[in-house]
Amino acid sequence: MIRRTSASAAVLGLATVAGLAFTLTPAQADPAPQPDDVVATGSDIIQNSFNFLADGYHELPGYNTAGNRYRFINFDSSGDAQGRSAFTDPRLLPTITGNGTVGDADTKYVKQSDIKLLNPTIALRAGQDLVVRPSGGGGGGRDAIINDDQGWIDVGRSPDALNDTHQNLIQSKQGTKLYRVQIATDRQLIATATTTNAPATLSAETILKIYKGDITTWGQVPGYSGPAAGETIIPLILPTDAGMWNTFVKNVGQQNPGVSVTSDVLRSNPNKIQVQQNDPTAITNLPDAQRKNAIVPFPRGRYRTLNTGYYTQTFDGQKTNNYNTETGHRTPADASGIKLLDGDSTSDVLDKTAPYGGNFAYNALIRESDLTSNEPWQPGSTLNWVQALFYNPDGPLPFVRTPAGQALLEAAGVTPDYHVFGTNNAEIPVD
Repeated sequence: MIRRTSASAAVLGLATVAGLAFTLTPAQADPAPQPDDVVATGSDIIQNSFNFLADGYHELPGYNTAGNRYRFINFDSSGDAQGRSAFTDPRLLPTITGNGTVGDADTKYVKQSDIKLLNPTIALRAGQDLVVRPSGGGGGGRDAIINDDQGWIDVGRSPDALNDTHQNLIQSKQGTKLYRVQIATDRQLIATATTTNAPATLSAETILKIYKGDITTWGQVPGYSGPAAGETIIPLILPTDAGMWNTFVKNVGQQNPGVSVTSDVLRSNPNKIQVQQNDPTAITNLPDAQRKNAIVPFPRGRYRTLNTGYYTQTFDGQKTNNYNTETGHRTPADASGIKLLDGDSTSDVLDKTAPYGGNFAYNALIRESDLTSNEPWQPGSTLNWVQALFYNPDGPLPFVRTPAGQALLEAAGVTPDYHVFGTNNAEIPVD
């Protein structure tokens, strides 16, 4: 597979930080697509399924495996193929030495407030000037393709639906509108440590009250009968620009109809800790007293993929794992330290008394002008690239709907679930 590499290290902040990984250098090594390659950017939670579709996984062949002249190039959302953010090199930051009361005596620490997100750059097309890497389902997927007047981005990865404002904006900028092709469904649930004080189920109303700060101990949870009634709940929050945080805000709002649910409301609990999204070390790296009381929204697709061995541990807790000098460069990460509450649920129940859980879509956003193009993509074929990969209403199945494509989506931990929405945002029958 065409993959990217980066070095990472763990650094403790003076403030509490859970499971945070830092890249040590902003240098990236991504392929530079040729003019007729198809380029996708956007959501980090969706990127793995698109990577599998493009390049395959283990014995399962991807589209590029067939050796077609023009490739499907899927850019990861950050400098790390596991979807984590890139940060300032912590070795370049000022440090504070612990005194035994604050931190360990004579141990150096980096202030959390000194750590800044980097903006890694890539070449979206070979020979063109570098751009800041498009990242996230909103800014790097939907908004990126809407604002891409160079035509360098062909597909926006996003969990979000489109509205009339989006369609009117791209029409005014580029003279075309967008199709939304949903290729799969994932589900966000609540993750805890495998040994936890949390009950087996937490309702949507309880989740709202915990994150709002109305409930701060397990004993305040309705029906709680465990042994830790007086212990403080630790709600883990995600960065405000994280796609899974936006999904969480949306799902909590949908399951608590009639209640105003905003990002600020769900960040009000004074015992909250901010962590990276989709990372089990957000829980497993916590001290024991916090770990058993922590909860965090977590996508089931990532949980399943973690347990296949696809991801890699990038640090051993003390030092960086370097590819050529240490054996840990391919130590599989897994989800052994966490579990999902109501992990077998499949359907959304928009009721505050129902267990928290919400499905979200894996969407490919595609220009209408590309769908209607008469220009064949591969030599010897009559199909344009949209018809070959995503949506072909009048011919053979596009790759994402073939048995090979669906097997790759399942390998990425999600459920193949195909729907197409036209430029009026209404669903188009496909069968």
